[in-house]
Amino acid sequence: MMPSLLNRPTRLTRNSASTRFRQTAPLLGLCFLFTLLTIGTAPVAAEAPASIAPTMRRLAKVGEFSRLQSLLKGYDADANVKRLLGEINTYSKHRDEHTKVRREAYDKAFTNMKELKGEGKLLESLYAGIEANSLADDPKAMLQLQPVIDLVNASNKQAEESREKHDWLEALSLYRAVELLFDDRGMYGKQTRRVERHLRLLRFYAPDELDKLYKIRFDRLKKEREQNKDKDDEDLPDEPVKVTREPWQQRLKGIQMSMLRQTLSRAAHHHISNPGYAPLLQGSLESLSVMADTPGLGEAFPKFKDAKKVKAFKEGLASIRKTIDNQDNPLNYLEASDIVDKVSTLNTVTVELPEAVLVYEMTDGATSKLDDFTSIIWPHDLEQFARNVDGKFYGVGIQISTRDGRLTVVSPLEGTPAHHAGIIAGDVIAEVDGVRTDDWTLDKAVREITGPENTVVKLGIERAGQPKLKVYPIKRAEIVIESVKGWDHKKGGGWDYYVDRKAKIGYVRLTQFIPQTVEGLDAAIAEMQAGEGLSALIIDLRGNPGGLLSSAIDISDRFVGNGTIVSTVNSLGKETRRYTADAGKTTKKMPLAILVNQGSASASEIVSGAMQDYQRGLIVGTRSFGKGSVQDLYPIDGRSAALKLTTQYYRLPAGRIIHRKPGAKTWGIEPDVSVKMTTTQVADLIKFRQDVDVIRDGAGKDEDGKPLVASRILTEGKDPQLSAAILILKTELLADEIAVAKGNNN
Repeated sequence: MMPSLLNRPTRLTRNSASTRFRQTAPLLGLCFLFTLLTIGTAPVAAEAPASIAPTMRRLAKVGEFSRLQSLLKGYDADANVKRLLGEINTYSKHRDEHTKVRREAYDKAFTNMKELKGEGKLLESLYAGIEANSLADDPKAMLQLQPVIDLVNASNKQAEESREKHDWLEALSLYRAVELLFDDRGMYGKQTRRVERHLRLLRFYAPDELDKLYKIRFDRLKKEREQNKDKDDEDLPDEPVKVTREPWQQRLKGIQMSMLRQTLSRAAHHHISNPGYAPLLQGSLESLSVMADTPGLGEAFPKFKDAKKVKAFKEGLASIRKTIDNQDNPLNYLEASDIVDKVSTLNTVTVELPEAVLVYEMTDGATSKLDDFTSIIWPHDLEQFARNVDGKFYGVGIQISTRDGRLTVVSPLEGTPAHHAGIIAGDVIAEVDGVRTDDWTLDKAVREITGPENTVVKLGIERAGQPKLKVYPIKRAEIVIESVKGWDHKKGGGWDYYVDRKAKIGYVRLTQFIPQTVEGLDAAIAEMQAGEGLSALIIDLRGNPGGLLSSAIDISDRFVGNGTIVSTVNSLGKETRRYTADAGKTTKKMPLAILVNQGSASASEIVSGAMQDYQRGLIVGTRSFGKGSVQDLYPIDGRSAALKLTTQYYRLPAGRIIHRKPGAKTWGIEPDVSVKMTTTQVADLIKFRQDVDVIRDGAGKDEDGKPLVASRILTEGKDPQLSAAILILKTELLADEIAVAKGNNN
């Protein structure tokens, strides 16, 4: 068995040969900031009694800043209390301003949703609804409003009609938009998987037929534009999408029947779900059944033009499926192998698919029954896969994964071409250089998105709240990532790690977990401790997709004195490996806040989860990504192919499994203090942060002529999550100060 891999999105960045096949966990890299707060060093006055200190801490740790403000108002003769009250007022002012803007944007988006639905533009209406839902005071309540219910019902009806007409593009777009609206990726699981497979089959074997579907959609959009000349439809391309032709015979070269049998055996016994053979074979049969129901494959496979042959093939598949369903006992390997032989014989006497096609489709159908991160690396892709793991290459700097069959950005890596272009976590890469990606594997995506230095790749991005696909031309570059960043650049080079120098609050952004990350964190802490001192620390893990498990453990070890940091468990819940803290590596204890969001994955979730379980630091932000699986790489057919199989889960110290499973209601790390940010807020903050991080010869200015300095993130209220973290830490420091001063007075 090849070495174990932590489940992570494929990394389009430079990889070191020295770290290949080590246990790793996704990276991430967004990062955000907000409201300048200072405590000062004036002595605490007698007006603030020590008895309020515990209440101050309790209110701050649950984000009850209004109640904290009421508590402190009677003691504003105390200089430090007065200063903190002023900062709470600033935070509240920014919050109210954002609330007003958000509600205005919600009203506009909701009205737009209704108008578009009235015009019959269901897909555009759904995207307006998605935008409105992200802005709503109560997103769940909005989904119960009658206009939304009517829109969803109309969209479901249209999707079904499109399926019946074999307009797979329209059907899939509608299903996915409704799922986005409800944030429920399994809502149309069966329907979307079938439609996705229809499209993948056409792209793979009959691209001319798929071109026809794109032409139908283009003509429909063009007609709508002509009927609404006053509408802004500049994003409509000048011509339909053209599908790139890649001979399937070349892609499937080297595929043998033995690869299917070995995949079934390994997956049945070693996948985390412990599925057995039956569901895998059912997936194989479903895949072939969808193939038989896909018009247009006759040019590639002549027997598909014979309706009688196709009918016999479908009936035979149904009969074999019934045999599997009627089994009283679990299938063993010999019985499963016999079923494979029956399917092969049926194929020979009916549609006569080439063996490589039969194996490819059956194997793909089997693995589709497992999880998004289990896949086959076929002979055609194996060499590229090895290069991605071992070698240096050029790319755009994004972490990607698959969500319900779609290529999804887990995060752009900070400072990379993708980050500068404005790619954000959650973006769906719908096209690469004008080619649809609906059927792409992660390895295919890596192969197409990476390339020679200084060449351009065009990523077609679908984004929640953005009604149309937007193309981002990005120049490839060597990806060299700085994994530890501070608050602002120092004059002359290096980072200033103080987000509040007077209060001695440090701020460290970890963009990913690589071998050097713990050294960088140690150096930042040591620099502050040796300089003006360090009273409290903020660790920003937002947009950090993870990285090396060993690095995550080392970072956690700096703050956890002893005990388990993380363990792994198999399908039976049995612990397979445990990683513990070393008390000798722990830093001086201080108030700690950790920022997370939906872009914080895997290793980031290990660190933040350990801090939370040991109550070592307060977690602030929004729920994390929920990636907590481990993969093993199994050689197939004498190492001519490989099976990447999910075999284990992470388990946090308190026993939590963080992985987001299909249909799960809970996953990831829930913050102790939830502070939501809208999509627009996040995008604006990322843009401003990357402008500030640019190293210039002189002072940079924005388009309004204002200086590009980090302090504006705070003073202009651009990052409510960071502002909340600073308020929490300052309250804790002031509470400690009050308690110590009163104790001394006694």
